[in-house]
Amino acid sequence: MAPETSTKRHQPSRSGAKEKADGGLFYWAIDRETYMGVGYNTNIIPAAGVPKNYGDLLRPELKAKMGFATSDTGTRTIGSMVKHKGEEFVKKLKTQDISLHSISGRAMADLVISGEVGLSPTIFRDHALESKAKGAPIDWVPMEVVPTNAGAVALVAQAPHPYAAALLVDFLFSPEAQKILGDLEYGSPFRAVGFKLWYPETGMSTAQYDKEFSRWEKLLREIGRKQL
Repeated sequence: MAPETSTKRHQPSRSGAKEKADGGLFYWAIDRETYMGVGYNTNIIPAAGVPKNYGDLLRPELKAKMGFATSDTGTRTIGSMVKHKGEEFVKKLKTQDISLHSISGRAMADLVISGEVGLSPTIFRDHALESKAKGAPIDWVPMEVVPTNAGAVALVAQAPHPYAAALLVDFLFSPEAQKILGDLEYGSPFRAVGFKLWYPETGMSTAQYDKEFSRWEKLLREIGRKQL
């Protein structure tokens, strides 16, 4: 393997989970994915009130019950809404009295579990399902499209221990390692999922993505209130 040299960001997808280099080698390959959707407290949000799509987030009964993480997770979720529903839709969310939290996705899931936040569209599936399996009052649903983070593996040029590194790369793509990741609720481009995926970086250069990210981040700050 060789390091990526393209000015484009990597473009993960089900059909392009590897980037081929010259000579039959690869620059990188995706070994795991995480999915962002709606996590909700099952003691607070009744089954009939669980959103089935982004539009349902505007339901009056969800006012003051939603929170967003302001990390990359929240920003990329806003990007998905802009892409698939439009910027005007995102601005309408301001009427929902959304709380903004400068915390990680895992910490956001914990706020949903505790009941401090009833529902959040910025919850990773693996966090929600892991906690649900332990008896926590949380569940997760995908929206009409699911923002996806793709984790890729590459072997850097002139690695100090290239053969050991190559063995680790081989292991990460082995059935054994993929089962371990699957048991932890990570997704994989080698396994089908029952919802539509969206990779925010696809088709953009680093400069283009950074510009879009800044726009999404600004929108996120505008639709909610900072939670101290």
